[in-house]
Amino acid sequence: MKNQLILVLALLTFACDSPTEEKKYEGEAEPLTEKEIVLDNTGTTWMYYSGVLPCADCSGIKTELKLENSPEKLERSYELTETYLETKDGDRKYVTTGIYEVIYGLEDQPGAMAIRLLDDSSSTVKSFSQDKTGKLTLLDQDEKTISSKLNYSLEMVSP
Repeated sequence: MKNQLILVLALLTFACDSPTEEKKYEGEAEPLTEKEIVLDNTGTTWMYYSGVLPCADCSGIKTELKLENSPEKLERSYELTETYLETKDGDRKYVTTGIYEVIYGLEDQPGAMAIRLLDDSSSTVKSFSQDKTGKLTLLDQDEKTISSKLNYSLEMVSP
């Protein structure tokens, strides 16, 4: 009787520890969703921002910013078009191009993400902080938030 009890306990122990049989799925893979296709895209896309920034001696600066979004490139391009509206000489348009860099953490906003536009000599042209909605806000020359009631932001727009 004692041997039978030991035998039953041993069988139960080994029965509980036996590996299950693995099955391989041999059906077709599900097609990628649109979101997965966009995230897997290795081509270049462009993001467009627009707004009218304050101006001391004109009615405003129509600002259009085009940022290259290319995952495989280390240096990404930008094109900044600034049109000074209703100056004494009429509307004055200036176009600046170069590369931009993304920086994380600013002196007055440690958790912020910012975009720094650079010219051909790697000098900073302008810097913008980006909020959670994607809106860009112009920073001062020290890359700090401009303390003003005026609107210094650019909204993301369709091309």
